[in-house]
Amino acid sequence: FFTSKGRTFRLKGYEIPEGSRTSKGMNIVNLLPLEGGETISSMNCGRGDDYKYLCMFTRNGIIKRSAVTEYANIRRTGVIAITLDEGDELAWVKMTKGNDDIIVATKKGMSIRFNENDARPIGRTARGVKAIELAEGDEVIGVATVEEGKSILTVSETGFGRVSDFDNYRVQSRGGKGLINYHTEKNGDVAAVTSVSDDNDIILISSDGIIIRIPAEGISKFARPSKGVRVMRVSEGEKIVTLTPVEKEEEETPSGENAEDGATQADNSAEEQPQE
Repeated sequence: FFTSKGRTFRLKGYEIPEGSRTSKGMNIVNLLPLEGGETISSMNCGRGDDYKYLCMFTRNGIIKRSAVTEYANIRRTGVIAITLDEGDELAWVKMTKGNDDIIVATKKGMSIRFNENDARPIGRTARGVKAIELAEGDEVIGVATVEEGKSILTVSETGFGRVSDFDNYRVQSRGGKGLINYHTEKNGDVAAVTSVSDDNDIILISSDGIIIRIPAEGISKFARPSKGVRVMRVSEGEKIVTLTPVEKEEEETPSGENAEDGATQADNSAEEQPQE
C-alpha cells in the first residue's frame, strides 16, 4: 500500500478480512497505522518477475522510479517510499518492466509520453525528478502505461469519454509541457485517464456518490483531443471524480442508485457524434 504522504506498508492477503461483494469491509485504519489526513493512493499486488520497477507519480508532476527490491523488507509500521515537496502528494504507483512507455495526463488537458528509462532508478527515500511541466493551477490527474492490446481512456468531469490509440501520443523527453490531450475550455476539466482493453468494464463515480458500470468496448475511439461521447450523465453541480477499469463480468449490470439510467446512457452513447 502506498499513501498520499509518501509512505508504504505491506500486508499479506490473508490479513485482510474476507467479505462478500456487497459487504462494507473493514476501515483501513484498523489494518494500517495511517496518520491524520493520510489516504491510500495505490495498492499493488505482485505481477510476476517481469515487473522490476515501481514508478511513482505525484500531483505536482514528479516521477520517482525505484527497483522493486528496494521495497522487499517493509516494517509493519511502514517506511518512506518517496520524499515529497511541501504541498505535494503521492497519487499513483505503477509497476513496470524496465522499458515501458508512460503517459502522464493533467487536469487542464495536457499530456506527455516518455520512456521510463528517462527517469533513472533511485533509492527508496529520494524525491524523484520532473515528469511534466505544469501550467499554473494545473495538476496531474492520471497516469497510463502503454501496453499491447490496450488503449488510453480519457474522461471529463462533465461526463464525456474518449478512447484513443497510444500512437496518438508521440514519445517526447521527460519534463516538457507535452501535447494537448483534451480541450478543457469547451468540454470541462479532465477527471481521469487510464489504460483499458475491450475486456474491461469501467466503473465511474460522481461527486454525488452515483456509481455506474459500463463496457469499455462501448466507448467510441477517437483521436486526441476530440471530446468523445457521453459516458455518464451528470446533474448541475455534479461531476465525475474517479474511474477504475475492472474485469468484464457479462452477467452483471451497472450498479448504483441510477443503475438503470446508467445502462441506458451506455447503450445510447455510441449514437452520439464526436465533437472537437
